[in-house]
Amino acid sequence: MSQEAKIIALEHLVVRLMKELQVKSGISSNIIFEKARTEILTSNYPGDPERQEAAKGALEDLAALIG
Repeated sequence: MSQEAKIIALEHLVVRLMKELQVKSGISSNIIFEKARTEILTSNYPGDPERQEAAKGALEDLAALIG
């Protein structure tokens, strides 16, 4: 199985979990994504600014799928 296929599967899993969490418990996905974005930008991982920006962009793409 390719890395790309694993990432796609994980993205779908995260989107489904976030939607279920929002519907069943009323927790806003926006709050969770904002906290994740902050962690990406302030933690030591992924490290360099280029990778941080790429990770932030990927997170924003994922958030757009949830709506």
